[in-house]
Amino acid sequence: MQHFLKLGAALIALALASPVSAKDALTIGIVTFSTSDVDTNQMVETMKGEIESKGWTAETLNANGDPSQAITVIKQLVTKKVDAIIVTVFDSTGLAAGLQAAGDANIPVLSAGGGMAPGIALSASTGAAKPLVDLMLKNINNAGTLLDLSYHPGIPCRERADAFDAAVAANANLKATTQEITIPGAAESSQKATNAWLSANADSKGPFAIFNCYDDNAMGAIAALRQNDRTDVQVYSFNATAPAVQAVKDGTMTATLGVDLTSAGKMLVDQIPDILAAGKDWTPKSFIPGYTIVTKDNVDEFMKNNPQ
Repeated sequence: MQHFLKLGAALIALALASPVSAKDALTIGIVTFSTSDVDTNQMVETMKGEIESKGWTAETLNANGDPSQAITVIKQLVTKKVDAIIVTVFDSTGLAAGLQAAGDANIPVLSAGGGMAPGIALSASTGAAKPLVDLMLKNINNAGTLLDLSYHPGIPCRERADAFDAAVAANANLKATTQEITIPGAAESSQKATNAWLSANADSKGPFAIFNCYDDNAMGAIAALRQNDRTDVQVYSFNATAPAVQAVKDGTMTATLGVDLTSAGKMLVDQIPDILAAGKDWTPKSFIPGYTIVTKDNVDEFMKNNPQ
């Protein structure tokens, strides 16, 4: 199943326009969520490549999944006098002190997956929660025993958890447990949480399903299922990383939803000159990239079209 969401006409027009750079060589700071997050790293590498292709410089700092550290990193980039800052995944509403510091220095901040907040010039929304929740509900016929492995400090994960919670509230025949994972250590904490859930629900009725915040932690859940010789638990996740797609192929994962982060990262970088040129006249906005749900029905085609 493939879904492609079109960007707004106004944003496309901006992307196609010839931007006017504030100066010939820009330095762009990137606050990466965690170097252990495969999907975020892929987007960071795309953004770095796009930045360098323009003759600019990328300054990348790792916040290790910690919002307070992300604020510190933003302030460090402000001190370095970068021209713009891109923050990955962190909830923008929790970065007020960092956004204020950037605003005071007239440095625009863009968000890759953190949502809009005062001080964010442009945001790529990457949660894409509802399509995967809907697929899970369809497959289990709106009944069963569920585990949600989530990470609320990350806004895409929070959006996904909110959609999961709404589905549980709307369906009385769902028995759900939510467990926060840790980052770093997503796979390990997910494996531990899954083992505990399996033990606690040894006598529960199926169908059984695990809804994961993203693929890295889903691999921990799958490891626990193998450890317990459980083949009756459906696994849902996000990002369509290579290990997850292979898991769909071999039947240990039911579905993974991949947002087109490559185009999202490129779009963010390409808008920086327009944002700088507009200055205080820039109107903050967000956009939704395309996405694909990978299941057993299209996994071969997806692997063929995405050999990387």
